[in-house]
Amino acid sequence: MRFIIAALSLSLACLPAALADDPYTISGVAIDATADNALQAQTSAMRQGQTAAARRLIERLTLAEDRAGTELELEAHLSPTGEMVSGLALDPAIIAEMIAGLQISDEQRSATRYLAELEVTFDPRTVRRVMDAYGVPFVESQARPLLVLPVHEGANGFSLWDDNPWRSAWTSQDFDSSLTPVLVPDRPSRSVPVPITPRQALQLDEGALVNTAAMYGTNRIAILRAGERDGVRRFGGYLVTVEPTGEIVTDTWGPQIVYGGWSDAARAFVTDREDDWKRRSVVRDFETTSLRVTVMYGSLDEWLRLQEALSRASLVEGAQLDALSRDGARMTVDYRGAFEQLASELAARGATIEEHPGLGWVVLSAR
Repeated sequence: MRFIIAALSLSLACLPAALADDPYTISGVAIDATADNALQAQTSAMRQGQTAAARRLIERLTLAEDRAGTELELEAHLSPTGEMVSGLALDPAIIAEMIAGLQISDEQRSATRYLAELEVTFDPRTVRRVMDAYGVPFVESQARPLLVLPVHEGANGFSLWDDNPWRSAWTSQDFDSSLTPVLVPDRPSRSVPVPITPRQALQLDEGALVNTAAMYGTNRIAILRAGERDGVRRFGGYLVTVEPTGEIVTDTWGPQIVYGGWSDAARAFVTDREDDWKRRSVVRDFETTSLRVTVMYGSLDEWLRLQEALSRASLVEGAQLDALSRDGARMTVDYRGAFEQLASELAARGATIEEHPGLGWVVLSAR
């Protein structure tokens, strides 16, 4: 590889890092308060809603064992003075400082009552400062989207695209801002063949899985089979990863009994995936490490995708472009946490980092 531009300074850290739907957005926060007058009711409801949103954010980004004994502990506990605290003793003023924006919908009000639904967006930099101040490790980024194929077993056999209450449980909920975003494929028009049938999914048909993953721009698929027998609902299935080589790697998940409805089952699965992502990605080492890498690409579009993967990786403090050619770039990357965590986050963003003889560490497209 012959570099034609050397020592070119370009900080990727200045590129936009926010995702359209990111883990710092909490939606569907219902608020309801009654007071002596309308203004007091609205003020009380807003304060309650902000605290509820902060609670959900902290629960999303952190592990319970890391919150224990801090102001960010969410479970009921004894304070250092021996008082019982119901959870989240964070000062309301600090919560307000963390909030970057509010969207209000479905407002209803009377002379003494206020009801609405909030979408609360938190400022990542302020959240980081609060987490650091209390010494609570946290996850700062989302995993790569997971494509869910919800296969329902009913009286008439298996269904994936039509007459599927299990599919409806997924499409009726918004998991875009979770730590592990979920994609549920749309039903193609009746004139177009479906990319994969229920039987192909359950039989782990490699050709159909690879084509489906490529169609929806991901390399991770969850095939989740659900059904009800003798009044008991269960679901389970396979977690499939399509490797860059085209090889299929499969893990099993479940089966698990469903307590509640199918929507509860979908949320339980996402929570399980979030916990797994947190345990692999939470940053406990705050020291910064510098790493020289070579980014390899075959086109401008691929370079931009890899550049975006690096710039949006939450563990990357800065990425300096040292040299650039038509098919590769040399960079110095400063990152926090363990190298394995950096590799895991880059993989979630569609890039791999590998050690190559003569080139050292190389960043390539995962697909």
